[in-house]
Amino acid sequence: MINARVLGVLVVTAGVVLAGVFYNQRSQQHASAVVVTHFPALMDQANQVAKVQIEVGETAITLVKGEPRWTVEQKGNYPAAPDKIRSLILGLAELQRIEPKTSNPVLHAKLGLSNNDPQSASMLIRLKDQDESEILAVMIGKQKPAAVGGNRSQYYVRVPTDPQVWLTEGKLPSGRTPAAWIDQRILGPEVDNIQSVKVVHADGEQLQIRRAGKADHDFALLGLSEEEEVESIYSINNIPQTLQSLTADDVIPVDNIQLGTKPINVQIDTFEGGQINIAFFKQDDKVYARLTAADPTHEVDSAPAIEKIGVRKARWQEWVYVIPEHQYDAVAIKKTDLITASGATPEPRT
Repeated sequence: MINARVLGVLVVTAGVVLAGVFYNQRSQQHASAVVVTHFPALMDQANQVAKVQIEVGETAITLVKGEPRWTVEQKGNYPAAPDKIRSLILGLAELQRIEPKTSNPVLHAKLGLSNNDPQSASMLIRLKDQDESEILAVMIGKQKPAAVGGNRSQYYVRVPTDPQVWLTEGKLPSGRTPAAWIDQRILGPEVDNIQSVKVVHADGEQLQIRRAGKADHDFALLGLSEEEEVESIYSINNIPQTLQSLTADDVIPVDNIQLGTKPINVQIDTFEGGQINIAFFKQDDKVYARLTAADPTHEVDSAPAIEKIGVRKARWQEWVYVIPEHQYDAVAIKKTDLITASGATPEPRT
């Protein structure tokens, strides 16, 4: 039979053992919570990056930092999306190391990290400084959602000269074509002061909307008869809102494309006196937009306004934009689609 003294010794011993196990578990948890960045030196070198080269199979993407902005070399040095490039560089700098994987080159293709497979899912990224010295080279392979969810992902990565594959976690922007890296904004926030919009269809039918002042949220449809009334103010306001947010899926040098002869013409007049003309062409299963900035329709004594018109002319004169079809549909609406006879019940749209 165990006496009280022996029992006390056993209890103390068990407590020490349990405490040791608990301490060991806490230590392991703490160690696993330590964040280790995969490229620790990159954060200090981020501002030195002056060129980004991306290879996806046989597709090459070159992003060059110039004055005053980044450009996409394969798109005639069209302005690049600076926020996206910044997200790529910082995303690589903040990439967290999870665990080592295979170092067997035979298994690289399975993880999308093969050097010799043109059909590989890998993305080879090279960051260089202004002297063309390489700051970082990394291959990004297959990805999957991060274990904790959210908008982070896990990526298989390796350095091209090292067969060791690592599983990492972070957030990197996608973009596997040159068009995916262009600055998609066409008009931008400077057209928040739209005063009126006139849409002229190829058959001559016109639609014109206007608002009295900048503080007015709603646009009025002009040219209504006494028997006609607006069916939906939302559809009217959607026209200038779409123009303000007009985006480019791609850009094409104006000399490299033959456009049709029957566009839908849109004229935008602003409170500052500027005028923007857009010709929309629907052909080859795509929608193209050609923009021009006209001289002020009335005397303008504002130097910034005149300068803005000059910037627009320089920005648009050499390019044709490929835009999403849903944006074209919102702008190319006809007057008959916006009105209904007074007292009549609108027919359901199909």
